[in-house]
Amino acid sequence: MTAIINEENKISAENVFHKHLSMFTTGMSKEDYANLFTEDAVQEYPYAPAPFAAKIEGRDEIAAYIENVVKGATNWNFTNFDFSATSNPNIFFVEFHGSALVTSTGKTYDQLFIARITMSGDKIANFKEFWNPTWIIDAFV
Repeated sequence: MTAIINEENKISAENVFHKHLSMFTTGMSKEDYANLFTEDAVQEYPYAPAPFAAKIEGRDEIAAYIENVVKGATNWNFTNFDFSATSNPNIFFVEFHGSALVTSTGKTYDQLFIARITMSGDKIANFKEFWNPTWIIDAFV
């Protein structure tokens, strides 16, 4: 049986995702960022090279980790969003482009991201993001 795609759920996920990016672009507070996630949320980066985390559990830990990532670069910019709903009304995918100027190296970080977002109500329960680890190493190391 296939679930009916709920446009309202998709719009809610898109809004929460754009708020998530506010941590990078407008300096959202760590507390406001944490509130985008369920208390037991999980954030995953399957291709993350050391020293970047591959999995972070708990909204406060996620917020602390992302706060440190944000501090590593300036001029974060995100464009070319393509959101896709799935047959599960709580799971969405987004493909997008991101760039930033890395503070420690002076290099530009350019990346194509694909993320799977699992929502629980109006909060993110699981955020799994895929990106090219070579591009992050080239910019940050």
